[in-house]
Amino acid sequence: MTTDTQSNTSEAQDDEYATVPDPDAVIEFGDDVEEGFVGLIEHTLATSDFVRTNRVPMTSQGGGTTLLINEVDPDV
Repeated sequence: MTTDTQSNTSEAQDDEYATVPDPDAVIEFGDDVEEGFVGLIEHTLATSDFVRTNRVPMTSQGGGTTLLINEVDPDV
């Protein structure tokens, strides 16, 4: 990967992440991962009272997907 490609990829990810709050964790799935598996992980995390997820498709890199995870304060 060239420096230009890395720079463009980083900028595209920054643009996509800008639509949601700064995540506490990031899970990136490549384009070879089945949608059902991504959905299973997303659903499993969604059942927790302590985290919230946002899905960001990585269209600039192909068919991959990113899950952004934010901690939720249970006292709020």
